[in-house]
Amino acid sequence: MTQLKDLYEVADRDGIEVLKIDCPKCGSISLMTDDKQCYIGIDSNAFESNAEEVVRLAHELGHCERGAFYNIHSSFDIREKHEYRADKWAIQQLMPYDEIIQACKSGYVECWQLADYFGVTEDFVHRAFSIYQNMGCSFR
Repeated sequence: MTQLKDLYEVADRDGIEVLKIDCPKCGSISLMTDDKQCYIGIDSNAFESNAEEVVRLAHELGHCERGAFYNIHSSFDIREKHEYRADKWAIQQLMPYDEIIQACKSGYVECWQLADYFGVTEDFVHRAFSIYQNMGCSFR
């Protein structure tokens, strides 16, 4: 699933409202209300490529799908834990492990090749390998 359309369908299916916003500094944001309704704000003009928007929307959906929200006022809540959970969800959607293995067997072995193949950024490919390795997956 690498198309923006597919990600918007996930949001629609799961009742997550995606709003077009003007947010040039951060590009996107997600929040959950007290009644557990999730909203995503995304500024399509803040991204230099379609791949950047795909990665960012998938990450924000990951926050919503996994309930990975942190309270900036709590000293007990670890922001990185929630960012990791959002990234993990996005990576499993956009770059499933078995599809990475197939792509590599087909000759896509450089990060830039995998990024082009999956329609994501090179940074996202690096994060995918790191997260899959943390999960005990092997790429040898």
